[in-house]
Amino acid sequence: MGILKTKDAADLLSVSQTTIKRWASTFPHFFQKDRFGHYIFSEQDMGLLIHIKDRINHGETLDRITLVGTKQPSEPLQDELPLQKHDSSMADMFTRIEQVERSLDQKADEVVSIQLLRQREELEELRQMVNQLAASLESIQVSSSKTHPARDEIHPAAVAKLQAPAKKKGLLRSLFSFL
Repeated sequence: MGILKTKDAADLLSVSQTTIKRWASTFPHFFQKDRFGHYIFSEQDMGLLIHIKDRINHGETLDRITLVGTKQPSEPLQDELPLQKHDSSMADMFTRIEQVERSLDQKADEVVSIQLLRQREELEELRQMVNQLAASLESIQVSSSKTHPARDEIHPAAVAKLQAPAKKKGLLRSLFSFL
């Protein structure tokens, strides 16, 4: 028969699961729970449950029923065996997972650091280019002001054209830019 759960024990005794749980909680030293907190019943436990049911059927109340003897902790139950066997392997697995997470975090930090360094180098190159452009633009302005007269002195018609607002393009010219 092996190990039975509350539902199976209730089906065998033709009572509800709540009744089985109530009986088991009344006698906690006689009935064990699995690692999830659910009652589990062996063949010996089923004998105790049958005894409880017979006593109740004969008119005794649950608080007056006494179970004979104390239950000896027998061999570990089937549900508990895998937990004990795999405790060390689970601990090893958790250790490995933590190591992988640490190495992943370290790699991510390294990648971000490299990206930041590259971006800083690019920004520095752009700053140098802007400084060079500013210097060359300044030198062009200085040389053009020495060799060429001021803009107003060039030609009054050209100055007027530069200051006048731009004419609106016609509809056809805006649609066909080659006109």
